[in-house]
Amino acid sequence: MDPFPYLRQPISLGPLTLPNRIMLTTHGPRLSQSRYLRYLEERARGGVGFMGFNLGPLGLMQFPFGPGRAFLAHAADLDAVPPHPLTVEGRAYYDSLIPTYRAWADIAHAHGAKCVGQLYHAGSAQHSDNFQPTVSPSAVPDEYERHNPHPLTGDEIADLVQAFALCAARAVVAGYDGIELHAAHGYLPHQFLSPLFNRRTDAYGGTLENRTRFLVEIYRAVRSAVGEGFLIGVRLTTEDYVTGGLELEDIVAVSQRLSEEGAGYVSFSGGSYAGLRGGANLAYVAPAFVKQGPNAPTAAAVKRAVNIPVIVAGRIADFDVAEAIVARGDADMVGMVRALIADPRAIAKSFSGRNGSVIPCIGGNECHYGRAVACASNPSAGREAEMEIVATPTPKRILVVGAGPAGLECAASAAERGHRVVLVDRRTEMGGMLISLAETAQQADYGKYLEYIRRRIKRSDIELRLGLEADLPMIENFGPDAVVLATGARYRDQLPTDIPGSVLDAAQVLEDSSQVGSRVVVAGGLDDHLPPLLLADFLARIGRRVTLLTENIAPGSALESASLVILIKRLLEAGVNIQPTTAAVRFSSGVLATRNSLTNTPGSIDEVDSVVVVAGRVPNDGLAPTLKELGLEVHVIGDALSPRRMLHATLDGARLGRSLF
Repeated sequence: MDPFPYLRQPISLGPLTLPNRIMLTTHGPRLSQSRYLRYLEERARGGVGFMGFNLGPLGLMQFPFGPGRAFLAHAADLDAVPPHPLTVEGRAYYDSLIPTYRAWADIAHAHGAKCVGQLYHAGSAQHSDNFQPTVSPSAVPDEYERHNPHPLTGDEIADLVQAFALCAARAVVAGYDGIELHAAHGYLPHQFLSPLFNRRTDAYGGTLENRTRFLVEIYRAVRSAVGEGFLIGVRLTTEDYVTGGLELEDIVAVSQRLSEEGAGYVSFSGGSYAGLRGGANLAYVAPAFVKQGPNAPTAAAVKRAVNIPVIVAGRIADFDVAEAIVARGDADMVGMVRALIADPRAIAKSFSGRNGSVIPCIGGNECHYGRAVACASNPSAGREAEMEIVATPTPKRILVVGAGPAGLECAASAAERGHRVVLVDRRTEMGGMLISLAETAQQADYGKYLEYIRRRIKRSDIELRLGLEADLPMIENFGPDAVVLATGARYRDQLPTDIPGSVLDAAQVLEDSSQVGSRVVVAGGLDDHLPPLLLADFLARIGRRVTLLTENIAPGSALESASLVILIKRLLEAGVNIQPTTAAVRFSSGVLATRNSLTNTPGSIDEVDSVVVVAGRVPNDGLAPTLKELGLEVHVIGDALSPRRMLHATLDGARLGRSLF
């Protein structure tokens, strides 16, 4: 029997016939045009039959509401007054952008895929400051962005509806196969639908029928612009999961109305950008803390009530989960993004029975940042041209010391190019710090990555020497052409104490938590990312009473927002005491002396059994100078080069492995 029999079935959406039940839903990888086209090509070649693209910039997202006039020479600048899309000047300007967006559709079509152009306006959930006021149905700020929006007038609503139609017409000219109206994620049409944002008393507020009016008017205007027989789908939200917000029966009713209007499909994605809506609930790019398929129940309820195809997206990372959703009849198709960032050929691999070779999405959300797309599991994501595996003309003997993520990626890449690679590690298994994190951390599915990379290493004809400490005589005896030091980082002693064993570092605790007393302080120092939060979460889950210190204004300030919100919520619910702007100074007799990192005011925390230091990692690169003195070719990567995150370690390893000649 062929694997994934439900996902591989063709399906019709309106006039389109698609080869399978997986959609690469709309997302913004923030790449230059040339890199984006290659990024899309890899995924279209990898089996994606249906792709979504953001066409909001074709005269919708930039709709101006503030004072001033547009200067076309500056129109592409974020802080410029954009051309008004309803003016002659504005229409000509946005028409001139069509070739850029046509190139996206051409890439999809060249590999047999179909594509829809998604039209959206963020309303009060706008994620960047373009020096224009944000807008909303009412003067209700988005909880994450906190803008004070301008309430739309009736005339402004009519203008926006017309802008949607003009944008859709450009999508037709650009060669798109359909249009998708975005009414989820707290964006403008969702704001009209939801009583949380819509407090209007006119024809656009109050009853559900009135709150649906804006979306219906957009649909009708777009239908008029694109003609009958052209696919129009709608991305809808799930419930708001907040008292007084949208409920399941509202979503079903809106879906039925859209079906009656002639929509070709409805697609469901729940939550807002950071998950804040009357409290922290669901982010639309949910981290691994969230069980896969959170939006499937809503899709299933709608599917029972409508006769058009239903698509569901949101935290669906595994093909087994996607297959079960379609097999149960919860939805007709599944939308995936992060799984296809992690492996652009995941569909082709899975459908041909090579599921074990799929690069896994671990749900760490490193890809979802305000920068170019990146993936801790797949360093090639967004860098496809740079990361091609090219056979080496001169195979070398490469010794890689350290089997953490940097060393593993380097060894695999180098071996795949034809180098003879020996991988050495003092541990008896591959993985480095990821071994402990896979057992303790719930923020990301590190275990999935370990299983994948270990299989890849074993397929690559690499000689493994595990349980062996690499020292100078061993390296000299091996006689390598090049040595790669991926030896990680260590914690430096930085907190005085007169109680042996009472001050530990994070690595010690993750490997053996029995060393930690019942009342523990996690000293996060200046670390503004995951480590202090993950350690505090782990210790709280195993029953410790935890105080988390950070020398920063708040913990995790550099962390992706959806992960930060849900982690802080978990810590608070577990009773973790979070103390910002607080540095650990000295531990003695159950009392931790502290210092305010801004004022230098001394303080203390009483009744402490153990202190765990998270900050203060330094490179473990001691072998490098000696090896270089011997005249060896030496490369240092990962934390041994500079202590950072898994994302940087795998990228270092992949880049070096592909460039060794």
